[in-house]
Amino acid sequence: MKIDESRFVAHRGYASKYPENTLLAMSKAIEAGAYFLECDIQLTLDHVPLLHHDPDIKRSTGRRGTVMDLTFEELSDFSFGEPARFGEKFAKTPITTLKDIAGLLSKNPNVQLFVELKEESICRFGAGVMLNVIVDTLKPVIDQCIAISFDENAVMEAKKWGFKKTGWVLRRWNNKSRKITEALSPDYIFGNYKKIKEADDSLWKGPWKWALYEITDSSLAIKWFKLGADMVETMEIGEMLDAFKKEAGNA
Repeated sequence: MKIDESRFVAHRGYASKYPENTLLAMSKAIEAGAYFLECDIQLTLDHVPLLHHDPDIKRSTGRRGTVMDLTFEELSDFSFGEPARFGEKFAKTPITTLKDIAGLLSKNPNVQLFVELKEESICRFGAGVMLNVIVDTLKPVIDQCIAISFDENAVMEAKKWGFKKTGWVLRRWNNKSRKITEALSPDYIFGNYKKIKEADDSLWKGPWKWALYEITDSSLAIKWFKLGADMVETMEIGEMLDAFKKEAGNA
C-alpha cells in the first residue's frame, strides 16, 4: 500500500498551527509538503469570495457580524487571527480572498485545491452567483481546483461553470446519500469518518475517490487506508506527513 503526500489534504490549510483558511495557513501547508489543500468559501455582501468557514466572524476575528452582511472593505478592517485560539500571536493576520489563493496556486503548479462552496452563501446568493465569481477568480488556475460542497445542486452545476472535477461532501452516510452519489458521480466523496461504519465494504465503490476527515492520528489514517479510503483530510498536515515519512524510513 503506497502512502505518500498525495493522499493527504490540508484541511483549511495547516490549521492546527495557524489561523484556518488564511494565506498563512495555506502557505505553511505547502511548505510542510502538502500537495492538496482545502478551503471554505463564503461571499461578502458585495460578492467577493473569501476563505471563511463560519457564516459569522466571531471565531475568526472575535468581532460580531456575518460575512454575507458585510462588504469586503468593512471586513478588511478586521484581523482574522482567531484570537480565542491563538490570543495576539496572529493579530496582524489580514482577511484572505480567493484571489490571494489563486496567486499562491500559480506559484505552486503541483498543488491542487479543494474549494468548498459553503451552504450559507449558496442559500443567500445562489449557487450560480457563487460559481460565477469563483470561476472568474480561479480562471488562471482552474485546472488545479476541484469544487466541493454539501449542496448537491452546486456540485452538479460546478462542471457546467468550468470546473473539470467535483466532490460531494456527505451529510449522512445512508442509502439515500448513496443514491445521490451515484447520480452525481463526483470525482471525490468527502465524509466524516465517525459517521461511517468501519468495515471493508463501507466505502461505496465507484469512479470516485474517498477523502475522510478530520483525522490527525497516523494509525487511524492507516486503518482507513486499509478499508479503502484514498485520502485523509487533516488540520495537522505537517505532523501527519512527518509521521509517514518516518514510517517509510523505518520500513
